[in-house]
Amino acid sequence: MIEFVLEAMVDAVMMVDAEGRITLTNSGATHLSGYTREELCGLAISRLLVDESSGMRTVVRRRIEDGDVLRREESWLVSKKGERIPISITGSPVIDDRGTLQGIVLVARDVREMRQLLAEKEAEIRRRRALEDELRTAKSQIESQLDQTRTQLLLAERRATLGTLAGGVGHELRNIAQVQIAAVDELAAAISAGEDATSFARRILPELERVGDHIAEHGERLMQLARPGPDHVEPLDLNGVVRDVAAMLKLAGKLGRLAVQLALPDKPVTVTVNRTRIEQILVNLITNAVDAIGHEGRITVEVSPSVDERRIICSVRDTGAGIPESELDQIFEPFFTTKGDAGTGLGLTVVRDIVLSYGGRLDVRSVPGEGTTFTFDLPA
Repeated sequence: MIEFVLEAMVDAVMMVDAEGRITLTNSGATHLSGYTREELCGLAISRLLVDESSGMRTVVRRRIEDGDVLRREESWLVSKKGERIPISITGSPVIDDRGTLQGIVLVARDVREMRQLLAEKEAEIRRRRALEDELRTAKSQIESQLDQTRTQLLLAERRATLGTLAGGVGHELRNIAQVQIAAVDELAAAISAGEDATSFARRILPELERVGDHIAEHGERLMQLARPGPDHVEPLDLNGVVRDVAAMLKLAGKLGRLAVQLALPDKPVTVTVNRTRIEQILVNLITNAVDAIGHEGRITVEVSPSVDERRIICSVRDTGAGIPESELDQIFEPFFTTKGDAGTGLGLTVVRDIVLSYGGRLDVRSVPGEGTTFTFDLPA
């Protein structure tokens, strides 16, 4: 019966007597060692198993004599052809009824395939580690390139922003300069006609002073474009700013025969802003309304607090030609204009940026043939 059990096992099984000679084997042992059963029987186990480095046979014998089971010791089996075959070996003692050691049963497993798999696995691990190192290096290089690209994009964006700001300031200077030029022309005409220039000068002097303030403010902004800083803000009554801008544009002849209707609350409405920048908003929106109307029509500037009185709402409404729906999404883009060479395409961009910088919102509603309303709000 024991022979059938041994034969059913795939591993090499050898029974060794107390003298260290093989007494019984299975076909697994013959296949692994290359010896026949007859050659193995009586062969000293020391000729078959070798382990110069660790003294495995001594360890096996001592453990077996102590009644211990030997589990998975690494050793070498020398085949009939002299080939050294790595094996994993286990052993169990054979004890008689009196407790005397009669021999040991050794089970040897060929670990060449396992070692090959382990070697391939280690090679795969090394390969993956090398790939990971390459990926880390590539990632580092890509991140470095991305940082450089990001820096270049930021610089390009900053240059574009500075260019837009410079163009916007130039646009505003041109608008304000026209006011000054118109006032000077009227004064010169009054003097040429022999009219009372003194009273006329007294009337336009406040407007010219305001124009001078505008020009100085915008000149300062041009100088600060490379190193922009915060605007000087102060509490202002928006009603007063609207009245002053309407008077300034009327004096400059920018309104032609049109009159700006003002719908202002009786009480002051205060916003904390830079006066020049809010005047920029109103000048742009009103002059755009004039261009949209032509010679006939109506412009209304309305100011009111919100329902919760936490914001101040200002709208500039005209009865002009309106804006086609296809252009509504483009009107705030820099350099987009429907005025041809007469327009810079920067006015509404400047308006939007100023409103947003103060935490406000800017909306537009337009019906072709009926008119357009620009509405912005600011924190109260």
